[in-house]
Amino acid sequence: MGITDSQRDALVALHAAGGEGAIDRHGGIVAAGERLPFLADTWLRLVTLGLVTAAGPLRIRITAAGEEAAQPKGRRFDPRLLRTDNTPNPAHPGAE
Repeated sequence: MGITDSQRDALVALHAAGGEGAIDRHGGIVAAGERLPFLADTWLRLVTLGLVTAAGPLRIRITAAGEEAAQPKGRRFDPRLLRTDNTPNPAHPGAE
């Protein structure tokens, strides 16, 4: 699912503001006491994509898919592969 940079920025802003907001009379979102600087059609598109959902009358909430899309892109790792016992990592064969 491809989203635009503006849509990703809107998700990041909503996530940083607690993940839930109220819709004002102009179609913008007020979250954590601040109006987020994104147009109403950005929020409507995010609802259409399933990244934001209704959370009651005139309220929206970020979904699990929206939280995933709000995460920074780049190198990801599997947390199950982390070593927590402080043992040294063995060198691969051929390492000198």
